[in-house]
Parts: sequence; structure tokens; C-alpha cells
Amino acid sequence: MAIRIHQIYYEERQRSGLDPAFLPYDNRANARPEWREYHVFRSAYRAGMCAAGDVTGFLSWKFRAKTRLAGARFIDLIRRHPGSDVYFINPDRIEPGRWRSVWEQGEFHHPGILGLAQRIFSTVGVAIDLARFEQPPEHVAYCNYWAGSGRFWDAYMAFCEPVHECIEHGLSATDRDLIRRRADRTIDACFIPFIMERLFSTLLTLRPDLHGRGWNASQVGWAAGRWWRWIGRGQPA
Repeated sequence: MAIRIHQIYYEERQRSGLDPAFLPYDNRANARPEWREYHVFRSAYRAGMCAAGDVTGFLSWKFRAKTRLAGARFIDLIRRHPGSDVYFINPDRIEPGRWRSVWEQGEFHHPGILGLAQRIFSTVGVAIDLARFEQPPEHVAYCNYWAGSGRFWDAYMAFCEPVHECIEHGLSATDRDLIRRRADRTIDACFIPFIMERLFSTLLTLRPDLHGRGWNASQVGWAAGRWWRWIGRGQPA
């Protein structure tokens, strides 16, 4: 199993801080900044970079700062658990069980996202009631810190592309205006990336045939020479 995890940088100053265990991904052109990582995912997938038999990921240049984990540690976790469709890390201090779903958490931090996403799902034919949607903690991820098999990438892109198409061409005039507005109190970003990053967790819940392994960064580390427990199942990592 080849593990190819790329780390995205979009300014030259960020390159020197990239993790040496990851492959640098040059996004200095940053053609669609409003889409954040999803534009990279889409471009890389279309270029054939997410091959069957490999585990491939594209992580933010902030991975180490948010998780406090070295890239080699994430890669080692993947190697220790072969056979899953996707592997992901939640940033330090994240509590996956605090909310019923990533959308409930999103509505708290980005008011308006739940209704906007519900209208998009209705348009693209995804039968889901986000107001009642519940997720187990082991499906919850709040950042695009994941690496998946070719099988997972195929499923992920098939799920995300109708949403992408709807955002680009299928929104009402009111929602076209809303989705471009600033959606966060501290981060200067519109609603688009906050919607797209929640599609990962939503897919895991809607597709139980996709097996994901997730860890909370605050619970993964070296303690007395052992890995700490894996979230959601109480097993040693």
C-alpha cells in the first residue's frame, strides 16, 4: 500500500514550514480561493493522482499547528491499520461527541449554514434532514485532514461534485448572495469551504459500507511508549 500525503501551500513563505514526511503541493496559483482545499481535491482527482491501491491525501499547511502531530506519526497510524477506506485526524481540542452532527456544530459557528446546505441537498437529490441528522463520534471530522483509498476518492467525488455543480450554477439568487458572504467570526471565508468540509463526515454516515478510522489528535501521542486510545471505539491505536 503506497501512502502519498501531500501538503498544500499557497504562499512561498509557507513552504519552509511544511512537514518533511509529506509531499509539497504547490497551490500558489490559488485559482479558486473561495473553495479552499476542495479545489485542490478536484484538480488532483481529475489529474489521476488518487489511484486505486494507494492511500492519498491533501492536507493544509497548518496540519502540524492544529494537530500537534508530526506527519510521520499520521503515516505510521495508517500503516498500522491497513484495510480501511479512509483515515482522518481531528485537530487538538476537538470534542467529536459534543454535537449531534457536523451540521449542528456548523450552525452554531456559521449561522445560516444548516438551511443553506439543506436547500443544496434538496436540489441535488440527497434525502437528508439536517435538523434531525445524528452522527456517531467516529464519523465526525472538522477539518480536511484525511487520506483515502481510490475507492473512497471515487465515492467522495461522486458525492461532492453535484454539490459543487449546484453551488456554481444551481442556486437561487438569494442563496448565491448568501453563500458568498463571510460565514465566520474569526476566519475570513464564505460559506463554501464550511459546507464542503462537512461533506466528508456526512458521506461516512450515509455510506456505512465505507470504513473510516479516525483519531482525535489530543488522544494520539507517545505515552510510556504506547499509542493512546483511538476515539469512538476505546481500542488502542
